[in-house]
Order: sequence, then structure tokens, then C-alpha cells
Amino acid sequence: MRLTERIFPLTAYRSTIARERAVLVYAINILLVAGVLVFGVSTRALGGSTILQRYAGGAIALWVLALGLSAALSIALTRIGRMRAGALVVVVMTAIILNFPAIQTGYYNTGQVLLVAFVVLMAALLLGNFGLIVGGVLATSFLVLGYAVRVTLPPPDTSNNLNAFSNSMVMIALIIAVAYLFLRYARLSRAEGVMVTQEDRFRLAQITSQVTQGIARRSDLSDVLNVAVDLVRDSYPDVYHVQIFLIEDTGEQARLAASTGEVGRLLLQRRHGLAVGSQSVIGQVTASGKPVVARAGEKTIHKRNEFLPDTAAEAAFPLRLGDTIIGALDLQSKLGDVFREEDLPVFQSLADHIAIAIDNARLFEQTAERMHDNQQLMEQTRLAAQEVERLNRRLTGRSWDEYLQQGAQSQGVGLNLADMTTTPQQEWTPALQQAMRFNHLVQEMESRGGQVIAVPLRVRGQVIGAMEFELDGTGNLSPEDVTLLEEVGEQLGMAAETNRLFESSQRLAQREALVNEIATRLQTSTSVEMTLNVAARSLKEALKAERVSIRLGPRPSEGDAAAHVGDEGAR
Repeated sequence: MRLTERIFPLTAYRSTIARERAVLVYAINILLVAGVLVFGVSTRALGGSTILQRYAGGAIALWVLALGLSAALSIALTRIGRMRAGALVVVVMTAIILNFPAIQTGYYNTGQVLLVAFVVLMAALLLGNFGLIVGGVLATSFLVLGYAVRVTLPPPDTSNNLNAFSNSMVMIALIIAVAYLFLRYARLSRAEGVMVTQEDRFRLAQITSQVTQGIARRSDLSDVLNVAVDLVRDSYPDVYHVQIFLIEDTGEQARLAASTGEVGRLLLQRRHGLAVGSQSVIGQVTASGKPVVARAGEKTIHKRNEFLPDTAAEAAFPLRLGDTIIGALDLQSKLGDVFREEDLPVFQSLADHIAIAIDNARLFEQTAERMHDNQQLMEQTRLAAQEVERLNRRLTGRSWDEYLQQGAQSQGVGLNLADMTTTPQQEWTPALQQAMRFNHLVQEMESRGGQVIAVPLRVRGQVIGAMEFELDGTGNLSPEDVTLLEEVGEQLGMAAETNRLFESSQRLAQREALVNEIATRLQTSTSVEMTLNVAARSLKEALKAERVSIRLGPRPSEGDAAAHVGDEGAR
């Protein structure tokens, strides 16, 4: 075969028809040369001699040489892609070789006209309509030459010669007409076949578009899978069972994710799956990423499923996302001649759209899950913030309660705008109490015609006090005035909080300094008794205590070491 491919290459031709015609030209050349040699050696002429013996001499040598050169020229032209020229050479050569003996005998035998018919048919087969013209010209020329040769032969019946010539021409005309009709029928058949193929592809493309649109409207993954297999089964009448396999996260197993009918329900219950790369249709598709078609009865990787015994053909197409294979679309039919080679790209396009829909559904679920987690996190954050705010308010309120209980001075002040004097105030007016209790601005009218306005003082939402204004009854507060008062109350509360924190930090600093001082004194002691005395005196000074008692030992008893410090000192 390698030798044949080198002598008769077909690389210059792309289409299948062109390659087949080139093979036919090669074959006719070989058969013609071989046939002429066999015919010349085996056929007996008049007197018992062979054709080669009868025509031996210089003429036959030139004839054989011309035959070989013509065949070589035809093969050479076909090798370089000039098949039309090569076919023309072989047609002319064949016509001459086959009709040369008939021309010499004057075509007295009507059966010899069949040789002319063969030339016409071969020319039409190799060269189409142009071959009909060439074959018709050659046939007419040969007949004219043959009937002209009859002049040198014994005189025949003239009427018979004219009738024979007429019959031969009619036969040639009929052969040309039949060949033309045959070529026209073949051309129309090819055109009809192309049209039918295009219609089938267009129908498949329409079905694919409808299935894709039906899937694209789904967002839930399980809904996408179930709708996809049902739509594919209902849309393609030759397919009776549809399945979708998805590869697990480990990448080792393709698990059935959706299937049609009762059989599909049983397979899903069994958690049907196939290993990626296994000797099965799904295993090979998910491993190679290429479509696989298997037919029952053939030596293929198709394996009979006990739940699907009627399957005659199975086709699987990879679900691809770029270079990643996420699964496979499996189609099964009861007909063995479905899933033609030209239909595979349409089904692969359908599988690609299903893969995109699956990916979108997964992204939608992941987004929805992430949004749910974010909402939960936001709710937890909100609750935590509320708890922190509540604790801050509680801590602020407790701090202010302790601060007010510790302070000996009055925590209230009054301002008389007439003489610009301030006086300490301890009492809580009803307006102050309402502002403090309800945490909002209070505006009341007095019996003597004036009006009182109380504004709460807040620190981080915690009310720590209130301020009160007495105005005459003629003025009305605008919304801007109310906002101003509330903002002043907020700022006043924050200023008070800042001062309180400053005072608290000073007290803590003083306490820390006192502790450090006492610790320093204790470190200078050289005995336990001296340490106790130093500690007692230091605590007496720090706490302004009249008596300090320090004892060592597990339980109070006679003989315990003790130190007592009174007004007189330590003992």
C-alpha cells in the first residue's frame, strides 16, 4: 500500500469525489494497458494467429509505444492534480485502442457500436457534460472513418450500409441522451441530497436552539439537568433515552446526574456511575473530551445495559467548559443508523450549551449560598453591634452613676442671664425628669406665661443628664432651633464624658503612683516585722485610717505575728 500511495498519490485532491475520480483514472490506465496486452496475446485472428502476431512489425511497436506514453502522461497529469487533463488523455487513448480494429473492419458488426457507446459513457463518467461532447465527437469520427474504410472492402449492399450507418448514429444519439439524463439525474440527486442534509442540519439546529432556550431560563441546577434531558428526548424523535453524567470533584468518577423515564429513576436510585477512562462510552468521552458513537453488534466499547436492552446506537458528547470536561451527554436510540458523522457537530453544540447552563446554575447556587452566608454574617454583626452598644450604654451609665456617687460637689448649675450669675442646683424639675426619662426634647408652658424646654444630654446613646431653658411665651422654636439644641446636648454630653474619663485617668494614675510608692517602701524592709510596720503605716496614710491591723498565719490564735497601727503609730 505504501508503494501504491507513492506511485498513485491522492494528496493533490481534497474532496472525496475528486479522490475517487483520480483513483478511477489510475485504474482505467492500468486496466487498459493490461487488457490490451492480454487481448493481443490470447485472442486469435484469421488463420489462427494472435493479434500481436498478425500486426507484428514496426506499426505495432509504434502503437504499443504510443499506448505506454499516453498512459504515463495520463498518470503524470493526475498525480499533479490535473485530473481533467489526465482523464481526457485516457478517454482519447481508450477510444482509439478499442475502436481501431472496428474501424479497420468497417463496423460491419453492429455489436462493435457498443465499443463506441462505452467510450461515450466513460467520457461522461470522468468528464461530465464536457465528456459527453468529447465522447460524441469521437464516436461520430470513428463511425465516419469506419464506414469510409468499407470502400476498400468487398462491395456490400448499399442500402444495408446506409441503414447500418443510420442505425449506428441513432444508437449513439440514444446513448448520448441516456448518458446526459443519467448525469442530470446524478446531479439533481446530489443537489437533493445536499438539500436534505441541509434541511436535517437546519432542523437539528432549530431543535438545539429551542432546547438551549428552554434550559437557559432555569437557574436551579437540578431543574436545569431534568429539563435538559426531557427536552432533548422530546425534541429528537430518534432518541428514546437521554442521560447526563457529571464528573465528581475527585475527577475519577462520572456520576449519573439526570436521566429520563422510569429507567432513569432506577439508575439514579442506584447512584449509577462509571470511572473516567474506563472501557465504556462515558468513560472514553470524559477521558478524551471527544464525541464517541457506538453501535450494538459492532466491536466497539458499547456495553449492553440491562435496563436499556433496546439500544441499537449510543452517542456521548463531552460537556466542556473551555479545556475542562465536567461531564457527558449520553443519547441512546433504537435505530442503528442514527448519529451520522455530519450530525455530530450539532449534538456537540447542544452539549456545549448544556455545559454552560450547568455552569451558570452552579454559579447561581454558589452566589445564592454566599449571599445567604453574608446575610447571616451581617445579621450576626448587627446583633453583635447591638450587644456592644447595649454594653457600652450600660458601662457608660454605671460609670456615671459611680462618678456622681463619688463626687461631693453639686453636679448641677443654673445661669441667670439677667445678671450673668451661676448658682449650684440639685433639684430635678418635671421637665428635666421627662427629658431624662424619655430621652427626647421636652417643651412645656408655665403658668405665668413662659415656656420651659428640656434637652437630654447623651453619651453613646446613654442619657447622663439634661439641660433646661426658660423662655418667654412670645418666642417659638423653629425646627432648626430644635436641631441646634439637640446637637448642643450631644456635644455637651461628649465633653462631659471626656472630662470624666480624664478625671478617672488621673485617679488611676494617682492610685498607680501610690501603689508604686508603697511597693518601693516595702522593698527597703529587711525583716518581716519591719515589712508589716511599713505596710501598715503606708495604708494608714493612703486611706486616712485610724487603725490598721495586719496578721500572718492560717487562723487567728495566740502568739500570731501582728501589727496594729493607731493614732499613735504602729505596734
